[in-house]
Amino acid sequence: MTSDRRDVLEFAGATAATILASGLVGCVGVDAQEAADDVPAYTRWLAIEDGGLEFVAVDWAALEGYVEDELADIQPGAEEEAVPPEYEADPMIAPASEGLLEAYFFVGLDLAQYGLGRLLEADAFESTVAELLLTDDALVVTGAMDPGELDAQLTGEPALEFIQEFEQTDEIGEYDVYETVAADDDAAIAVADDALLVVPDDATGDDPTAILEATIAVGEGDADRAIDDSGALAWLIETAGDGDVAVGQYGDSIAVTDGEGLVDLAFGTFEGLEGADGVVSSLTVDDAETSTGDFAALVEDPDEATLEEVLGASADETSVDVEDDRVTATGIWTEPN
Repeated sequence: MTSDRRDVLEFAGATAATILASGLVGCVGVDAQEAADDVPAYTRWLAIEDGGLEFVAVDWAALEGYVEDELADIQPGAEEEAVPPEYEADPMIAPASEGLLEAYFFVGLDLAQYGLGRLLEADAFESTVAELLLTDDALVVTGAMDPGELDAQLTGEPALEFIQEFEQTDEIGEYDVYETVAADDDAAIAVADDALLVVPDDATGDDPTAILEATIAVGEGDADRAIDDSGALAWLIETAGDGDVAVGQYGDSIAVTDGEGLVDLAFGTFEGLEGADGVVSSLTVDDAETSTGDFAALVEDPDEATLEEVLGASADETSVDVEDDRVTATGIWTEPN
């Protein structure tokens, strides 16, 4: 994560909890999206690497109108909006709100150097975005892509000095693969009719092209997917991973807070979750006045009293259940009249 991007996210994080907790419930004309299968579509791209996994999934089609109205106005240096402490301390709100900001600003800031920073803006591209998935290694954008349009944007003469020029270097199945022309930037991008994959050169220090190839293999079912590798992770996602914004940490990733990679959720810093083996949390807009949240965690010897106090602490209605090492919670947030 670059220092400039981190500065923006630190500022944006000061308002993110309020945006999701009190703002989403007032969003008119947004309907909850239901997955057709038992697990959300984004899981086709998830793989367990180095014993862990971290992700942010955003149903952009559900949130687009709200995000454009609210988040686009966030600017570094402006006066920070006060965030109620119960939102910042609530594991059902803070990580999801911060994850939404990470995905949103990754597109707007990081992709700007590739000429794709306006991808989420209405009418800026013919290509349309349905969902965003951000992992520690890569961004996956799904929707109706226009490969010709994106090719022209990537390989054309850069409009500004800081924009990197790409060239098509390979094909992987239905994906056209692009790499930067400049030798000092090793970013890799893949484009197909229904997906755009981006691996920046500073993601995890590994070879971006190799990460791109591995991500495509998982997405196409040619490599092991996380939910097939781990029944525990599959339970977490099936229980709490189907929302307009879904975030998760599993395995070794939950204990890492060093800021490396593209996602930094830090579930393990919340009371009662310090020793968790995995956490998934999601928020969904139900109607113009109500949002709901689902939460699932695997915690050895869970402190039930602490979890009942912190989970959904900012919600109007909350239910927490602890059974052995499995912790589940639901919350309802209602816009005040």
